Amino acid sequence: MDKPNPWKTLGPDGADLGVDDFLTTVVVRLGTALKKALTQSYVEGMGLTQAQWRILSVLAEAPSMQMTDLVSAAVVDKALVSRILRQLESQEMVVLEGDPMAPRKGLLCKLSRKGRRLYDKAITEVRRRQAAMILELDPHEREVTYVALKKLYSACVNAHE
Repeated sequence: MDKPNPWKTLGPDGADLGVDDFLTTVVVRLGTALKKALTQSYVEGMGLTQAQWRILSVLAEAPSMQMTDLVSAAVVDKALVSRILRQLESQEMVVLEGDPMAPRKGLLCKLSRKGRRLYDKAITEVRRRQAAMILELDPHEREVTYVALKKLYSACVNAHE
């Protein structure tokens, strides 16, 4: 039998929350499970790591991007992004060049033709897997979950400003 939902009657002191009930614990566990269930095997089958796929998929959304913007958009540590970009460059998946309009901001990053082909080949299956998982929720659950996750993300971002 499932234990009662401690979030339902949560007080401001959080006294009834066990570590397993912390929002951070629940979200991290879910994120890890989703990566394994939805993208890990598929991405690794293409010869990429999860982090490399994340960078490729973010770059695919823009014609080019400054590295500082890529770090923010990918929500990945700057040093890791730098290492991943070098790996992807050596695999001829991305093109890196100095940004003449912003030399202090560093690299301008974009997908190569090879990177674009790989992304275009993969994204249909990745989207299908994402949709299948989202469709595990009924329409009301999808609406509530989407809005709640966006609201929590916004609260986190605003807390650091």
